[in-house]
Amino acid sequence: MPSIKRPSPIELTRLEAVARRLNGAWSELTAVEILRNTFAGSLFIKNPVLVSSFGADSAVLLHLLSLVEKSAEVVFLDTGFHFDETLTYRRELTRALGLTKVRVARVDPLAAKRHDALGRLHRDQPDACCQLRKVNTLDRHLRMNDAWISGQRQAQASTRLELQCVEVDRLRGKLKINPLAQWSESEIATYKVVNNLLEHPLESEGFLSVGCAPCTSRVIAGEDSRAGRWRGSAKLECGLHDRTHIITSSENVA
Repeated sequence: MPSIKRPSPIELTRLEAVARRLNGAWSELTAVEILRNTFAGSLFIKNPVLVSSFGADSAVLLHLLSLVEKSAEVVFLDTGFHFDETLTYRRELTRALGLTKVRVARVDPLAAKRHDALGRLHRDQPDACCQLRKVNTLDRHLRMNDAWISGQRQAQASTRLELQCVEVDRLRGKLKINPLAQWSESEIATYKVVNNLLEHPLESEGFLSVGCAPCTSRVIAGEDSRAGRWRGSAKLECGLHDRTHIITSSENVA
């Protein structure tokens, strides 16, 4: 599988300083203000992109984006294994919010044929499947961007408790912006209702975090919203948000 060019220690040090500065400057800003600053064309961020799964909670961040810049670039990673409901939801939500630059990034067909000709990699090697269909696809698409925006929140899972608004993606050498980092589940739910946002059709059926169909199940009452992902395995993340590749503003670059 293709690799990407690793950023130099000097570049990581520079990005870490930028992340620290932005976290300080943006600490009291609302999510929409963070997005507005991200797309303002500053010295630190020139070409950002929002990466969305068009999952159960995606409408919140996408709605906030539509208030700032409807023509902002949004990327959806089409793994080839999404629920049909997710693909329909992407089209309907894009139309409802008036977003004009939603791009679909698909897995490299030659790589898929080489590494997963039978379409069973998700059963035998789920980490390798995510690497092929999500991580490598995102890597190719982010080559021209210096920052990417995600809808990650601290409240989603124990693996995300240390999430900050601005972080450094060590693997790709990019700034990573998380405008909703501190939003609670109740704040997300309230925002959806107040703004009458279109709901993912699977949410009412108990799918509180929607990924690829083979690896997503309903969430049981009392579980965190991501408990239905890769149920029965030790896997917790797809690799896009691997915390081992993230530098927070309180860390030093080795």
